[in-house]
Amino acid sequence: MNTILAASMFLLTLATSMCAQTASQRGQTPLFESLVHQAEAARDAKRLDEALSLYKRAIKLKPDWEDGWGSAGSIAYDLEKYPECAADFRHLTLLKPDLAPAWTMRGLCEFQVRDYEAALKSLTHVQRLELRGNPELSSTAKLHLALVLTKLGYSEKAIEWLYKVIKIERKKTPEIVVALGIAGLRKPWIPPEVPESYHDKVLKLGDAMATFMLGDVDGAFSEFEAGLREYPMDPNFHYRFGAFLVSQNLDRGVDEIKKTLELEPVHVPALVALARIYVQRGESETALPYARRAVELSPADTAARVTLGQVLLTTGDTAGAVREFELSAKLAPESPEVHYKLGSAYSRMGRKADAMRELAESERLRKSQTP
Repeated sequence: MNTILAASMFLLTLATSMCAQTASQRGQTPLFESLVHQAEAARDAKRLDEALSLYKRAIKLKPDWEDGWGSAGSIAYDLEKYPECAADFRHLTLLKPDLAPAWTMRGLCEFQVRDYEAALKSLTHVQRLELRGNPELSSTAKLHLALVLTKLGYSEKAIEWLYKVIKIERKKTPEIVVALGIAGLRKPWIPPEVPESYHDKVLKLGDAMATFMLGDVDGAFSEFEAGLREYPMDPNFHYRFGAFLVSQNLDRGVDEIKKTLELEPVHVPALVALARIYVQRGESETALPYARRAVELSPADTAARVTLGQVLLTTGDTAGAVREFELSAKLAPESPEVHYKLGSAYSRMGRKADAMRELAESERLRKSQTP
């Protein structure tokens, strides 16, 4: 699959811009200098296969040449030699662990070879490093992180990242709309995998979600209603409309989310959403069956377990809440929120040492994940 964003020349420029060292700074053999000169000339003349071969010969003479790995990796990316590209940027990230553009390119290449677990780790690491001063590459990294999350079944997290992308772009792009539509439908697809029969639904849902994210409430309302007239039996369309309505008309939003459950009783995000709404309303007894059902259906869903823990806490079942938060911490050990909730629950039980430990861990994770 070609990259979602046509950024190959941009990425080539990014990597080659690292090559600011002079020949005297390199201090290498005449053969190395000759190969570098030839590689740069071939690259500038768009003879990319030749340039890649020359860069690789030079790298053999100097394996710790950071600029060479970056240039070779970017050229491999443009040539759609993605396994080679991924390997080159893995070398570069070992040499330069804090170089966010290198981690971004590594993640993009891993995405292209469909090593989604590796891409998830690389692109998540990019967000921790923060990609400063380069909104185009930052947007690309976030978009592909969202695509990977959707593919791996984490559609709700994907939507959170797509919201960040749309805030960078400040407009709807075809890539954002398609990614939102797929995530909104909770399908484990990347864009080329969308069946033709789903194309229209993906576009309509994605467009409505993007319109809302851009702050056009009236436009989003019209688009959601128009989409539901065409797809009245799609539970995810109802759920996304309900999630939109919650911030505008809570009662109608709840009704729409309940329609989701009428169509798909095992819809875990809808169960979690209703549990959260009711507990926020102070209706914990109403919230409890929704939260319990969500955990029964998806025991490894951190959001479901955290929600159940919060509901149990409000009913006075602190021990039950602690149990859910402890399981959540095992499922999501790097979540500051989970450790904070667990620490707060320990505090209620009078377990001061445990509370201090979890609250300290929450703070440590928060700081480590804040760019």
